[in-house]
Amino acid sequence: MPRLLPEVTAKSTVLMGLVTTGFVVALGGIVNASTYDKLVQLDVDGTVVAVRTQSESVGELLAESKVALADQTRVSPAKATDLDAGDLVTVRHAKAVTLVVDGKISQRTVHEVDVADALNALGVKPQAGAHLSMALDERLGLDGNSLVVSNPKTVTLRVDGKTRSFKTAAPTVQSLLKQANIAVGKIDEVKPGLGSYLKAGQKLRVVRIEKVTKMQTLSVDHEVTFTDDKAMYKGDTEVVREGKDGADRAKVEMILADGKIRETRVISRSSIRKPIAEVQKRGTKDPNTVDGGVWDRIAKCESGGNWSINTGNGYYGGLQFSLATWRSVGGTGYPHENSKAVQIKHAKILQKRSGWGQWSCAAKVGLR
Repeated sequence: MPRLLPEVTAKSTVLMGLVTTGFVVALGGIVNASTYDKLVQLDVDGTVVAVRTQSESVGELLAESKVALADQTRVSPAKATDLDAGDLVTVRHAKAVTLVVDGKISQRTVHEVDVADALNALGVKPQAGAHLSMALDERLGLDGNSLVVSNPKTVTLRVDGKTRSFKTAAPTVQSLLKQANIAVGKIDEVKPGLGSYLKAGQKLRVVRIEKVTKMQTLSVDHEVTFTDDKAMYKGDTEVVREGKDGADRAKVEMILADGKIRETRVISRSSIRKPIAEVQKRGTKDPNTVDGGVWDRIAKCESGGNWSINTGNGYYGGLQFSLATWRSVGGTGYPHENSKAVQIKHAKILQKRSGWGQWSCAAKVGLR
């Protein structure tokens, strides 16, 4: 509501001349000074003063009273309106308002003087028991205002293993936790954040974060090193020395979220047993250029030296594998579909396992 201050007399413009017993002697004659003065009311954003003025129009009055006007300032009546004694001139400056209603944020502009009138103009009707960040009769400032309206609402909160329901008008998560006497540690997580505005039906959560430090023995993987062997085919390996894992004594920090391990971080560690590397031989011989030697002689006898032969007799390739025997030594597909080198590779496995007697031609080429 406008505030009516005690009547004051505004500084009037005095015409060049002589003031004598209530008269102004001016060029052209003697005029009674009272005919130039009129008493009007000036209301600037709710502050009302009585002004005695000689201004002829509203605009002149505002200029004389040094009332600053901006593009969005509302003046009633209009500045061009003639000014008569007893008139009320109202000035309402535009006021920026950041309005938050139940978590919804908007930027608004109002010309009203106090919060109650501004909310009414904005179409906002707080419910019974609503929280307002400013009192209804509080005046709005010219340099920006933050107005929060939080109506009673129901939200749920999960904390310390329990889920609780709250009917609250608290505007933010932080204010709700304060109302509920729920303490939050420096590293605890609050979802959504403490400064978040509450919304109806929202689900909130406080996650208790704990840091625990302890000593642990950690396994250290051993390495695998290789030595090249020209006598072995590429892709073949043989373990020369078994490897062994080592062990470190470590100081470990664990991050617990509601009692469950979320993250583990090694702070420091020292070796208590060095790992022993595994050593393997690996072949370098190209299987596509290998000289079959004795296997060529056996193949010559078994299949005429045709490594891709399939006569339909149930035996395949240069060394005439049956499919069952081929697969028993790790062969894939059909023998005759594989290269000469691969057939020889699996033949060596079979010979090592069962001897030369697996091939009838072995004896013919002098093998026993």
